[in-house]
Amino acid sequence: TVRTFSLKGVTTQLFGQETPEQREARIKMLEEQIKEGEQQLKSKNLEGREFVKNAWADIERFKEQKNHDLKEALISYAVMQISMCKKGIQVWTNAKECFSKM
Repeated sequence: TVRTFSLKGVTTQLFGQETPEQREARIKMLEEQIKEGEQQLKSKNLEGREFVKNAWADIERFKEQKNHDLKEALISYAVMQISMCKKGIQVWTNAKECFSKM
C-alpha cells in the first residue's frame, strides 16, 4: 500500500487513536474549562469596573485636594507679601523721618 500524508494521519501518529468515550470526556472537560474561563472573565470584568470606579474617585479627590492646597498656598503667599510690604513701608517711613530731621 502507498502511504499518503494527511493531517489525520499525523495527529494519529502523535496523539494515538481516541475512543469515542475518550473524545466525549475530553469534550466535556473542554466545555467545563470554557465555562470556568467565562466565569473568570466575568469576575475580572467586574473587578476591572470596580477598579476604574475607585480610580476615578481617587482622581476626583486628588483634584479637589490639589485645588484646596494650591488655594491655601497662594493665600499664604499673598499674606506674606502684604506683611513684607507693610514692613518695607515702615522701614522707609522711618528712614524718611530720619532724613527729614537732618
